[in-house]
Amino acid sequence: MAGLCSGSATAAVLSPSGDQMTLIAAFVVAVTSARAAKKLARWYKRLFEEGRSCSEIKMRSPSFIPVAALHLSLIGALQGYKWTYSGPEGEHHWSKHYPYCGGSFQSPIDIKSELLRFDPTLRPIEVQNYNLSPDEQLTLGNNGHALQISLPSKMHISSLQHRYSAAQLHFHWGSSSQIAGSEHMVNSKQYAAEMHVVHYNSDKYPNISYAVDKSDGLAVLGVLIEVGEFNPTFEQFLRFINGIKYRNQKVQVPGFNIRALLPARLDEYYRYDGSLTTPPCYPSVLWTVFRNTMTVSQKQFNALATALYSSSAQDSATIPLQSNYRKPQLVDSRIVLASFKEDDLSWINTGLLAPILVISALGFAFIVSFICCLFKQKRSAADHNESKRVGYTIGDRDEYGSRV
Repeated sequence: MAGLCSGSATAAVLSPSGDQMTLIAAFVVAVTSARAAKKLARWYKRLFEEGRSCSEIKMRSPSFIPVAALHLSLIGALQGYKWTYSGPEGEHHWSKHYPYCGGSFQSPIDIKSELLRFDPTLRPIEVQNYNLSPDEQLTLGNNGHALQISLPSKMHISSLQHRYSAAQLHFHWGSSSQIAGSEHMVNSKQYAAEMHVVHYNSDKYPNISYAVDKSDGLAVLGVLIEVGEFNPTFEQFLRFINGIKYRNQKVQVPGFNIRALLPARLDEYYRYDGSLTTPPCYPSVLWTVFRNTMTVSQKQFNALATALYSSSAQDSATIPLQSNYRKPQLVDSRIVLASFKEDDLSWINTGLLAPILVISALGFAFIVSFICCLFKQKRSAADHNESKRVGYTIGDRDEYGSRV
């Protein structure tokens, strides 16, 4: 799950240039000591990750620190905390700056058959107001980590204990050279891509910023994507992809039927408690991963995997935005609930299907050969007996069939 807060006004404010950062650093040093500035930055960063607005942060500022210095020190702290999927700031290092990323209840996971427990109380997923009018403008953006589409809060899930209103959807994918790029796996099979439709608990929280770190804050619908048939619904936004090639670029796109991005059957899914799949990795997500997949054509997948960059248009070197998925996390003691029964067909996805088919084919061929051999032997014996009987008849009867 990527970029939950990337589109917020606060995040937009906190994006100074290199020259500005130099002036800011000098000012902070002049106002307070290095130790105090560091402590202050940590405090402010925590408030920001809790989803506090700028006005709230001002109200909660320590009285002995000028508000201006507080804001400036925060900018420096946040500017230093970047993350990527690989390299020195890759997922193996996330926990240094985002402790939850090294904690429990992390996502994604490898959904294996031995983890599943059928739960007959799980209801089919019901979504409301997903069919958006073309008159409704959606924001399509590149946040440097994923392609993201903003969604109106009138879209919601109505089949859970609380009402969960939509906030955004985004994608994770592989690369043109290595297609596999889904975050969740099923019996160790990784799919080409994965879509996450992110919702927040609007019964209890006013927006996603307040809900993001709460234990019952988020509900995410996960859709696994395979390369196959052309998907016309994906064209509703892929045709605008060249307008968001670089980080922080955004375009407006007409609304469309978001329901068409989900599988036809919403009653078959996996359910477990997990986390955001990107920093800060809060364990606040009720995951619903659909059993049935969606498809995109090879051309559509290539557009997604090759058109975007994680670098900005001003950067001297361009960095492709690809393979933006987190590897499976430890399941620990978690149980994955299933809304459907496996019907003893779980072996189909375990890699045993091919050898079973080969053995079955060989066995069938042997049985057929054996039956044919028996049939030939029986027919040969019957022909031999018939020839003996016919020879006797011809020798003992005249041309009219009377005995002589």
